[in-house]
Amino acid sequence: MDVLDRYSQLRARLQTLNLYALVDGALYQQHRERQLEHVPGVVVALFSGTADDALAHAGPWLVDATQVTDAVLRDLTLLETTAPAVTWLIAEANLTGLSQLLQLRLDVKLPDGRIALLRFWDPRVLAALFQLMAGDQRTEFFGHIYEWHFLDKGIRVWIGRQHADAQ
Repeated sequence: MDVLDRYSQLRARLQTLNLYALVDGALYQQHRERQLEHVPGVVVALFSGTADDALAHAGPWLVDATQVTDAVLRDLTLLETTAPAVTWLIAEANLTGLSQLLQLRLDVKLPDGRIALLRFWDPRVLAALFQLMAGDQRTEFFGHIYEWHFLDKGIRVWIGRQHADAQ
């Protein structure tokens, strides 16, 4: 099922849901020959205000898909099919709340104490991440978002709250 259709279906039952695109800034720039730009209340760089702020243009961007034009939506949908650059999120949180939640997931602590960047906005990483996590880790990581949608090797995949609870 198409992400926009799924969102419409869910929204008919739960009016508080919002649709977001999580976009890889570097791949966006590579394929569109321009950078994503901050638009207050619509488009925000997740690296903004973090230790990686200088790389914000190339990092993950959160786009409120309900606040952009149809042309932008079509462009993001097309980009998703040409590069591992777009993940769709259906969530109750507003843009600010969701961006803060996702910022908290950018860094992970390695067993040796070092901090590493977790590229969860990359669909290839997200698919592997889900498989590697135990049930409680899935609930912690995925449970605050109603559904995650992405293409894995060209196939539409989604992770929902019931998947987050899977053992």
